[in-house]
Amino acid sequence: MNPDTIRSHAGDRRFARVRFWVLALSLLVFVPVGILAKQAMATLFIAVAILLLGAVWLERRRLPLPGRPVLVAFGVVLLLSLVGPLAGGFPLDLVRTMPKLGLLALLLVTVSAAPEIAAGVATRKLAYLLALSLCLGALILAVEIHFDAPLYRFFSGKGDAVEVAPSRFNRGSTALVLLTWPAAAALWLGGRRIFPVVILLIGLAAALSGESASAALAAIVALLVLPLALLLPRFAGAAILALSTLLMLAAPWIFADILTRVPDYLSLLPPSFAERLEIWNAASRAVLEQPLLGQGVGAMRVLEVPEALRESYALFKTPTTHPHNAAVQIWLEFGLFGIVAALALLWRLVLAIGGKPQPARAAGLSALAGGLVIASVSYGIWQETWLGIIGFTILCFGVLCRDDSASD
Repeated sequence: MNPDTIRSHAGDRRFARVRFWVLALSLLVFVPVGILAKQAMATLFIAVAILLLGAVWLERRRLPLPGRPVLVAFGVVLLLSLVGPLAGGFPLDLVRTMPKLGLLALLLVTVSAAPEIAAGVATRKLAYLLALSLCLGALILAVEIHFDAPLYRFFSGKGDAVEVAPSRFNRGSTALVLLTWPAAAALWLGGRRIFPVVILLIGLAAALSGESASAALAAIVALLVLPLALLLPRFAGAAILALSTLLMLAAPWIFADILTRVPDYLSLLPPSFAERLEIWNAASRAVLEQPLLGQGVGAMRVLEVPEALRESYALFKTPTTHPHNAAVQIWLEFGLFGIVAALALLWRLVLAIGGKPQPARAAGLSALAGGLVIASVSYGIWQETWLGIIGFTILCFGVLCRDDSASD
């Protein structure tokens, strides 16, 4: 072997070690730190993505770009961010819009580079680290929920002077639930059989013991999807895509009349969910006024609800930052063309999951179903922590769940 080849292999091993340690540290701290400091998950994802992409670029002198459908979908979103508000006469806030689109671009590039990030990396060790992190995170969550947040009070320096709502740990609970799936799949591919079951049960127990109804519902739905995804993975993927397409396309029309169809919603539903019905109703009515191009990023913040309609609501009285429903928010901000772009991204994600070995494919479909549940009832599509959780989960599947994932 000539000296140039020897130096090339040495360089490859050096960059692989860099990527391994970046991944190892991030996998170990993402969930525990995220439970105690929810905003840290966005910072962690951004830092990890930049470090990993930097290592790939230094090694290969290029960055792998997403496929053409993903680039086209992102281009449509970028164009609609500018054209929609101008066409409809709505305010265009570039200061708020561009960082959000930048984070989405970083997410898409990072998950597309997963094969290059994983090259030469000992993924079995990383799977164990992620499992350890999830166990530690579940323990921290249990302590915080059941003992009035002693760790958060200590690390934040707030002591006993303030009241800590259990809901502040909801985003950490969401991360814990979704990340159990790539961890379980990677452990199974590594030859383990009991550990994956334990990890999934830990995620379910943590979700059910927390305050996040969306995380608990997502954990249950994901587990219900798992048998179908194991037995009929192609059908399961097609069913998730078809159902998502139907609901996303029909969302504004469903919610624009939801209060008349469910007149007793205040007595039938918990206050938090009843308020969301009113929010979805107001946002959907606004969508139908400009259904093609939307009203721009952050439109919910400046949504003008007619006074008569606002007075008819029992709970939704003050503006909210987002509609708590991804489909309604995409319709409101980007219109029909934005929904088509979002469905294109979802289609590419389902295809990518379909290329994974079993049971990683089944785990990916289960995680996708759980994530869609959360997106339908909880976070805004531009919340940095939510994008960080999504990006980190997809990255874990891409790096840990390979055919050679058992290799050291």
